[in-house]
Amino acid sequence: MSKKQRKPKKKFQKRLKPKHVISSQQSIRLRQAVHAQSTGNLGVAESDYRALIAEKIGTPQIYSNLAMICAQTARRGEADSLWKKALSVDPRFLDARMNLADSCQQNGDTEKAIRHYERVISDHPELVLAKYLLGNLLRSQGEFGQASDCYQQVMTRQPDYTQAHFSYAGIHKYQDGADPHIVTMSKLYEQNSLSAENRVYLAFALAKAFEDIGEYSRAFKYLETGNQLRHQEFDYSIEGDRDLIQSIIQTFNREDISQLQVNAQVSKRPIFIVGMPRSGTSLVEKILSRHSDVFAAGELDYIFALGTELFLKESSRFLFKSLDTYSKGKFEALGETYLKKIGMLDAKAGRMTDKMPFNMMMVGLIKIAIPNAKIIHCVREARDTCLSVYKQNFASGNYRFAYDLKSLGQFHNQYQLLMKHWHSVFPGEIYDIAYESLTHNPEPEIRKLLEACDLEWQENCLNFEKGGGTVKTASFYQVRQPMYTSSVNLWEQYRENLQPLLDELDKGA
Repeated sequence: MSKKQRKPKKKFQKRLKPKHVISSQQSIRLRQAVHAQSTGNLGVAESDYRALIAEKIGTPQIYSNLAMICAQTARRGEADSLWKKALSVDPRFLDARMNLADSCQQNGDTEKAIRHYERVISDHPELVLAKYLLGNLLRSQGEFGQASDCYQQVMTRQPDYTQAHFSYAGIHKYQDGADPHIVTMSKLYEQNSLSAENRVYLAFALAKAFEDIGEYSRAFKYLETGNQLRHQEFDYSIEGDRDLIQSIIQTFNREDISQLQVNAQVSKRPIFIVGMPRSGTSLVEKILSRHSDVFAAGELDYIFALGTELFLKESSRFLFKSLDTYSKGKFEALGETYLKKIGMLDAKAGRMTDKMPFNMMMVGLIKIAIPNAKIIHCVREARDTCLSVYKQNFASGNYRFAYDLKSLGQFHNQYQLLMKHWHSVFPGEIYDIAYESLTHNPEPEIRKLLEACDLEWQENCLNFEKGGGTVKTASFYQVRQPMYTSSVNLWEQYRENLQPLLDELDKGA
């Protein structure tokens, strides 16, 4: 055999050699790092991972594990770099590819996220999770046809993937009870071996399907089952939220606020959209997002998290204390930190919407720390609002009150007390927009909304359904449709089933 014939063989053999040879000591340190990470000792784990990388032991798993620590400790940029390093070592490394797809999605880079999910699907066709998550991403972008295809492919490959059934139902319009998907879900639902979680997904999906075809009694039976199962997860009672709201009302009064000497932020950039969930907050944000000077940030947890961290302590049972017991630095830190965080989301737009409904709890802190921020309060008929909440299987655990009709009515009453208080403390500084008026008379209501936000009129705001962008909330489908009024007074179709809710709402009237 000639030398020229031997060279390719040597090159091939060299390529087969392990890229990283781990000594026994390094192997022990790696196991220790993994154990430390799994038990929450992130500092120790990070130190060990970095030491191994410094010793040229940079396996995809080490890079990916270290990236997870960075992501958990608010170092998202570094995490992304580490996941990319893992993929440079092994482009098929699943953990890194999936996490990078999720990170791109969270950062608003949907095109890259889609490419990462498509690469996972190509490399790991058996992984239905990637196809399902791709469907969710496409759905959030308003690409309902493509999302529907993804969900159907998942259901074909794994017929008992109940999350896919639930997500598909949310964007599918059912015409009659013979719809093949209703038949399929009904058969799955009847299986005795079905877990509680899977039964919840199917219950909410079947409720939506039967509402579509006008069979409201059947829809409610599934709604009731799904909500009962979710209520069992949380065992919610109103006392905790009632105590918090009462402490807010007592603490944030005009006299005590006027005596604070705080160096407030003068920014007019934030527009906070607050109110009950399902009261039109997503619709209002979608309308405002069509304005050339507005960036829609969605539901941000920044203010609520900062308010909790700075002002609500276990020693006070997570209730507010008298305002004069807090240092002015806390108020200033809240405003400064919040503006810095939203500045990282978009540096160009002059205004930014934050539609976290529960920021209604933090209106006092907002007006102290960022007094020029706009507060838009979405108002909707109480019975329609609560029914719409009851129809949702929320992904977040923030809505524990939602799964029991009595608790839902009690929470709504507390919300009304709170908003009445804010109007009295900050007269003329909170703009109420009624869902019913907005849907019946869009243009005059949108004109008033823009004026309340100190925004010039732009015709694009009338065509909110044509805008792009991401919608992650339960209103992902509704806000992509032209203005409609079919959900106004929908509660009347369920009147006979809503008595526990109606009784509570009557107490707050």
